[in-house]
Order: sequence, then structure tokens, then C-alpha cells
Amino acid sequence: MISHWTPSELRYYVSYYADGNPIDKMFNGFIFNGLSVRKGRYLYPMYAGFGEPADCTDWIEWINSLFAPAQNLHALFLVATHSLLDVWISIPYPYLNQKNFGKVNKKSLNFENDDDRFSAVSWWIDKFIERWKKESDLSQRLNFRGFLWQRESVYDYDEKLVQLTNEYVKSKGYYRMWLPFYGSSGCLKIRELDFDVVALHSNYYGNTSYDRQWINHTSAFAQFYNTGIQIIFGKGVIYNDTHLLDYLALGLPEHNNYMTQSFLVYQFPNQTLKEIYENRYVDYIRLYMYTKGLYSKQLYPDILNEG
Repeated sequence: MISHWTPSELRYYVSYYADGNPIDKMFNGFIFNGLSVRKGRYLYPMYAGFGEPADCTDWIEWINSLFAPAQNLHALFLVATHSLLDVWISIPYPYLNQKNFGKVNKKSLNFENDDDRFSAVSWWIDKFIERWKKESDLSQRLNFRGFLWQRESVYDYDEKLVQLTNEYVKSKGYYRMWLPFYGSSGCLKIRELDFDVVALHSNYYGNTSYDRQWINHTSAFAQFYNTGIQIIFGKGVIYNDTHLLDYLALGLPEHNNYMTQSFLVYQFPNQTLKEIYENRYVDYIRLYMYTKGLYSKQLYPDILNEG
């Protein structure tokens, strides 16, 4: 996962390229989701067990990384030349086993204490908003929409923290996003948790025991709860060669109709759109056609009809 995005990487997300030239818009919004800013220390909860949980220094460094010259937000600004782009930022997760987070407002915080967890989160939100307002030039091309709750599950012990965080973000005038897995803890409480934007991951990769029917199950759930859908195009042993085509085909009007009727979040695990452009250009075209609502099984193979 890239932590220092540059203009040369981001330009393929902002613009659709053909023959080395930008010829149209690509994606309209971007989520910056922090993994790690110091070696061996993790903001992202999934990896915290493989090193040390992030402390207050890491949380501030995540902000500094986001606003680093010619990287991340500034890199996106440099390539956002044809439209205002939406931006979402992940809130660092206050890991329960972090007993020595550091001092916030002269108080040493211990995340075994629920109040300390919220103190850290609200402090960080304030710090980010303060920095965003100082970098006022960015708002000429970037529209900061709100914050992402980073953990894909909301367990019982996090519910109150999530609700307090969402109330706090709303009080600041911003929106709240969550990207859960279908069936993960908290999914049945989407409405009570009070997120503004939710997009579900179907758990489908192509090379695991979860078949493409999980996309259908996720779509039915998303329609009932009025959430969006994630489209996943990854690289690695758990991804087969046709999983992207499954995601695209199952969103057509004759199937689940999410291509144009749902809020879509695209993820590209273990690869970047620049790599896809350079190595899998037909798939890059497919993605572009999908973002425009022009993808159809007449244009591309309908692999759902295969045995």
C-alpha cells in the first residue's frame, strides 16, 4: 500500500489515459487510508499485531504525510486540473492494547480507557481540520468531504466510540464513511451507527471458497440498507483472472444494477492503476467504461454465462 502518492501515480486515477495522453475524467473522489508512517508501527488495526500500535507521534505524522509537498493531497491537487475532486481521510484507530499513546492536552492516554480513546480521536480530528484550513489553496481543486472509520468491523466494544466519533464529525460539518465487509460485525447496525456513506465489500476474490454469489448476496443487502458497493480488482494468489469481470457484469441492469444506481468505491489491492494501465490496458478501459455507465456485455465477454 502506497503511503506517499505522487502525481505520476495519481494522474491515472484522475484522468483516463490513451496513448499516453489524458482524454477524459476518471474517478471523482479519493480515500486516503493510512497504514503506517513509521517502520514497524501501524495505524491500521489489521496490522497492529505484527508490530507496535501507533502512538500520538504516528498520528501526527499521518497528518504530516498527507500534506507533504508534492505527495498525497498536494499530488492530487497538482493533477486535479479539470474538476473539483472529493477527498476522504481515514481516522487512525485507537488500538485497545495501546497503553502508552502519549500526551494529549497534557494528559497521558491509555486506550484501555474508553474516554481516552475518544479523547485521542477527537483531538486528531481537530488537528487534521486545523491543518486543512491552513492549507487553504488545496480547496481550489479538492473538496474535503469527511472522515473514514478505518476498521471494517464494528464490534460491541467499539460501538459507543463510533457513535461519539460520528456525532463529533457531524458537529464539525463533515460526513462519515465506513467500508465494511458484508457480514462483518456491525453490518446489521448500519443505521444505528449513523454513517452517511457506507459501501460494502462482498468478500469475493475469485480464488477462495467465496464464489461470485457473494456479490449477489451483498447487493441484496445493500439495496435493503441503502448502501453502496465496493468493486475489487486485486493482484495476488487469492485473485483469479476474471474476478473483475464478475464484479462488472453483476452490476449491469439485468443483474444487480449497481453500475449506475449505487455509490461505488473501487479498490485495487496489491497494484496501482498505473500498473493496470501499463500491463492490463483492456481492464483499464473496462474500468473507465464502467465509471461512465457505458459498460455492457455486448462490448465485453459475459463470463457469467460460462460453465
